Amino acid sequence: MTSFSACIVVGGSDRGRRRARNEDSFVLLPEDGIAVVADGMGGHPGGDVASRIAARATADGLRQKLSSTANATLEDRERAMRASVLEAHEAVLARSREEPSLLGMGTTTTAIALDITTGRYIVGNIGDSRTYRFRDGRLEQLTRDDTWLQDRIDSGRIRREDAMGHPEGHLLTQCIGLDQTPVPRTVQGEAAPGDVFLLCSDGLMASLTDDDIVDVLERSLDGTAAGAERTVEALIGAANAAGGRDNITVALVAVP
Repeated sequence: MTSFSACIVVGGSDRGRRRARNEDSFVLLPEDGIAVVADGMGGHPGGDVASRIAARATADGLRQKLSSTANATLEDRERAMRASVLEAHEAVLARSREEPSLLGMGTTTTAIALDITTGRYIVGNIGDSRTYRFRDGRLEQLTRDDTWLQDRIDSGRIRREDAMGHPEGHLLTQCIGLDQTPVPRTVQGEAAPGDVFLLCSDGLMASLTDDDIVDVLERSLDGTAAGAERTVEALIGAANAAGGRDNITVALVAVP
């Protein structure tokens, strides 16, 4: 296992150029190596409320459940991620039942918890907010989108290169906050020095290709917290320059 003295955790969010309000949320717990991004469902009541509740509940749940990880097994980490995301789902659902005006609110979420004492990371997601790993100049998507479009890509009905800008690309197959209990997806691995984990709402991918994102990462990252902050700003700026079709939220967890 790899041990790190610390990790860099930064984030930012922007309304974009075409939305009346920002329904994205993010929570960062740098001392715990935790970052969460949530994207409230546009066109539904309380999307911003749902994303705030989900991001906070997921982050707090992970901190509580992973506060003592010296002897945690892979199964322990997976249970902690799944439980934290499902607790967020219940929190959003409970709020919507308390306030009838919020009925139907929902959100996506993606989260990472990186244990600096072991180098292990656990990633979870529901919906189409994503987590990537940038390593040695290569960007790898760690999460799978819970979307109608991704199902068609997996079945071979739509080519991946035709997916960007697809008119049905926003249709989710599951999310946090609706009556149907979602099934969180998780992935685990071991971080290496220099790894950067990128969490984002779909507003980033709506405007930028993977190659666009890699170009910004390679130009802006320099291994420092200031460089990571500049990278977040540069990614949001590039997405806005390319049209800013949706709210844009980015969080980076960087290993020195």
